Amino acid sequence: MIAGHSRHNQSHSRARLASTRLASARLAPGPVRGRFLVGSLLDAQQAPLPFYRSAWRQYGDTVRFPYGINKEWHFVGHPDDVERVLVTNWRNYPKGFFFNNRLKSLTGDGLVTNEGESWLRQRRLAQPAFHRERVAAFAFYITGATAEMLRQWEEKGDKPFDVTTEMMGLTLQIVGLALFGADLQSRAADVYQSLTYALEHVHFRFFHPFSAPEGMPTPRNRRFQRAKSTLEQVALEIITRRRAAPAAAPPQHDLLAMLLEARDEETGEGMSDRQLLDEVITIMFTGHETTAVVLSWAWHLLAQHAEIRERLQNEVDTVLNGRPPALDDLPRLSYTKMVVEETLRLFPPVWAIPRQAKDADVLGGYRVAAGSSIVLLPYLTHRHPEFWPQPEKFDPERFAPD
Repeated sequence: MIAGHSRHNQSHSRARLASTRLASARLAPGPVRGRFLVGSLLDAQQAPLPFYRSAWRQYGDTVRFPYGINKEWHFVGHPDDVERVLVTNWRNYPKGFFFNNRLKSLTGDGLVTNEGESWLRQRRLAQPAFHRERVAAFAFYITGATAEMLRQWEEKGDKPFDVTTEMMGLTLQIVGLALFGADLQSRAADVYQSLTYALEHVHFRFFHPFSAPEGMPTPRNRRFQRAKSTLEQVALEIITRRRAAPAAAPPQHDLLAMLLEARDEETGEGMSDRQLLDEVITIMFTGHETTAVVLSWAWHLLAQHAEIRERLQNEVDTVLNGRPPALDDLPRLSYTKMVVEETLRLFPPVWAIPRQAKDADVLGGYRVAAGSSIVLLPYLTHRHPEFWPQPEKFDPERFAPD
């Protein structure tokens, strides 16, 4: 009884303290409302990164942007506040408008857009596919696909090519083989083109909230529907091919097998075709596009920094001695890891993370109203001068083990 009463008092004290913080918190600084209630939306639409960088430098780590009638969104840049939004007070910050009204039109209810108990069930279902023994098996597909790509590069000779397209094709092939048991090489160009347009469409609709509804047959919407249809067709081919496999075929233990075998604990029903399509499209999107972007930026940075490139090459030559890498080699490729981590710092493939405040809160010492949209920008947080000296410099030594 006494312990319970004490816990109740502690909980009541925390709630009272939080209420006091909210009451005493000021509004964050930022530009004034203008432009016929549109506020700063037009500037954010035209050049989002320069827009947020300028606001960050002018107003600080928490910036308020009013728009519409009694609406606002906030940029949050300090790591402590990013942690509050994503970790310590995450229940107050659901994924909100962008995921539910924009990205979901592409990925449906896959892991990226789902939330709550449904998300947790999907995550638990998929997690075994990424245990260490499964990841170790991925090495075979990674090195094999890479060797084939390098062979094709040799055949190109001195002809120039688009390295981002090559990285997209490589990572899509790896994801197809490792997670779905499917060779997607022949569909790589279709997937890349469709995914590129679909993401551009989602990005456009996020920064243009008053654009035509997707049900209207505008040229932009029709192109998006064609791109989405192509991605769904590829995903359906993967699922259909697996379901049509002979009963005597060796059992598969990849992610697709787990999705097909999954059963609801209460009803015993498996995933519907729509659920399977959503998950396969989500994994195709998140599993290969982000990795390909990081690799492309890495080649760009290494091309500009000969000394770093030579040190990386020396480590690879010394550790591998001309043979393909294996999972056990990774701990000895320490400088390679540093190069990747510094690339991720400068050019995070997910450069913005939107959330929406369910209840009022305090971020950076400023009051954030209930319903306010929150924009986290790893691109800027990774350049925070309080934590990163010479933040624009490509310096893998930042991530040295010592």
